[in-house]
Amino acid sequence: MGEHSEKMEECVKMALNYLQNMNSVRGLDIIIDIYDEIRYSGIDKEDISQKILRILHNLIDSDSLDSLLGKEDKQALSAFLEDFLKINCKSGNWYLDNEQFTELTLDEFYHVLIEIKYLKERELANKNKLPING
Repeated sequence: MGEHSEKMEECVKMALNYLQNMNSVRGLDIIIDIYDEIRYSGIDKEDISQKILRILHNLIDSDSLDSLLGKEDKQALSAFLEDFLKINCKSGNWYLDNEQFTELTLDEFYHVLIEIKYLKERELANKNKLPING
């Protein structure tokens, strides 16, 4: 269990470092919402990961987020998905090409995203001296 926690902690640190200049968590909210929708939709467990990764990859250049995210948030989300997580497809199989994140289970990935969002919100609140949204 300690190995899993260490692995997840390293992923959180890496992601926070990558997102250090990001001033919003809206992109992370989108990823978390997609996970929640698919995870609890009744889809076969084996297909969940593939569907989530395919949808996240499709968001990279999608105009569908224009009404939800500002230009900066959309660019940050696209960069996070494409340049940091490195979502790719080979022979119809979707995968993360970020070496550390690829070792995570889908549930660990979700928990890492939640932790990143919480810590980033806290950082932004301290930076802006605003209360943290609960």
